[in-house]
Amino acid sequence: MPDAIIIGGGIIGGASLYYLLEEGYDGKVLVLEKRDALAQDATSLSAGGFRNLWSTKVNMKLTTWSIERFKNFQDEIGVAIGYEPIGYLFTYYSEPWKKVREFIPVWNENGVRAEEVKPEDIERFVPGFRPGLDHLDPDIVEFLGIEEIAGAVFGPDCGAFNPTSVATGYFERSKERYPEKVEIRLKSEVEKIVIENGRAKGIVITSGEKIESEMVILAAGAYSRDILVRSGIPDEENIPVYPVRRMLFIVNPPPIDGFMNIPMTIIDNGVYFRPEAGNLLVGRANPDEPVGYNYDADKNYYLDEMNPYMQARIPGMEYCRIQSMWGGLYAVNMWDHNAIISPHISIENLFIVTGFSGHGAMEAPAAGKSIAEIILKGEPETIPEVKELSMSRIKEGKRVKETIVI
Repeated sequence: MPDAIIIGGGIIGGASLYYLLEEGYDGKVLVLEKRDALAQDATSLSAGGFRNLWSTKVNMKLTTWSIERFKNFQDEIGVAIGYEPIGYLFTYYSEPWKKVREFIPVWNENGVRAEEVKPEDIERFVPGFRPGLDHLDPDIVEFLGIEEIAGAVFGPDCGAFNPTSVATGYFERSKERYPEKVEIRLKSEVEKIVIENGRAKGIVITSGEKIESEMVILAAGAYSRDILVRSGIPDEENIPVYPVRRMLFIVNPPPIDGFMNIPMTIIDNGVYFRPEAGNLLVGRANPDEPVGYNYDADKNYYLDEMNPYMQARIPGMEYCRIQSMWGGLYAVNMWDHNAIISPHISIENLFIVTGFSGHGAMEAPAAGKSIAEIILKGEPETIPEVKELSMSRIKEGKRVKETIVI
């Protein structure tokens, strides 16, 4: 019988396993993954970006600590993860720019490097970029609803990586260092968590097999809430975490010299893009996307909601044709769009690590470290601010108000 069960074989589950053992957990841990390989859901479908430019200290701390792990991952874990500190470049209209500008000294005071970029200097980062509107037909400007770019922020410590390599690295190293303590079972979908007398006592997988344990860590991303529903958790004690589709597109780069050296760039309408293996990876969060387990990708979404804004800022983007596309799921915490890293509010020995709302991959190392400390030490010592991400904040009516979002 395992002493602990981790539900979820993605990057959050992998980090939770690794740091739980590294922090000295003495029991046996069983990891259950419903797919036929590890890290095949949200982890592998992620945009693979990391940034420490946030408005809240807790997200700054989580990502800053995680970025250090990414930077040193090959030395610490022995796995190459495609770590590329290409930077992030956020562009802003006049009104939001006034507010964001105020964050620059705050970031620097917290050890987060951030550089103000004037509109005329954006082209140094993104060749061909046009911050003004004079080159556009007024009808197009009105149709797109765009404004002149008033300023930008560049984060030199931000960049891109391969979340799948991070996840598999954590699992592989855990098995190698603690072979007697780790078991991983694939094709093992959890039907429900067994709860007896207000305490997690194991799980039941969809085949009907019951596996007892003294502790359960729920790291199943967008599927976490449904597992709790099937476990008999009432709504008032459940987590407001729901699956919401996000689509990504691989497109041809524009015929512009130096374009493959750009940072992750965020422009009008929340469109973002970065280099990816000789092409461009392009995405945008759809604010009207309904809740649901939808993995389909719609080419018209790119053609209608992304590419027109790319063309408006960078002539030549009309040549950026779709090469491939996919959909994946964010585990969106509808309460405040930030993670839940904490014990369950009413079920003993049930721990929640989900609801990252799009920043799970980049916060995974710190999330794993934090939940391990909460389990073994009673509180998150490395990043004390993680206390703000307790599940209890929902019942108490407290929100973590993050404003620097994509």
